[in-house]
Amino acid sequence: MTSEEIAAALDSAGESRPGAVAPGRGRPGSAASWEDAFALQTVAVEGGHLHWTGATGNRGTPVVAWRGQVETGYRLAFRWHHKREPEGNVRPTCDYPCCLAGGHLADRLIREGGEA
Repeated sequence: MTSEEIAAALDSAGESRPGAVAPGRGRPGSAASWEDAFALQTVAVEGGHLHWTGATGNRGTPVVAWRGQVETGYRLAFRWHHKREPEGNVRPTCDYPCCLAGGHLADRLIREGGEA
């Protein structure tokens, strides 16, 4: 699968990753940006889900490391999709384990019925 095909698959899952690198075609340490580090460890799958292939924290939360910093995959995907900082914990709303599709993630505000 080419980088363009991966980008198209991510876009169809509601995730835009400019300059995305195809999964398996590099190491997270070789990423040029947070987006690249994330894309190196995700795969779009059926149902609009985004499957995590990278490292997880002690509670099974997807974690992304870039330039010595660590962020949860949930918070990164939420920011990119919702165009705002999440409030409280970010969790998947679907049944797919560790789904990172931005539209499948909710923060405290969304869970309480507030702004999307």
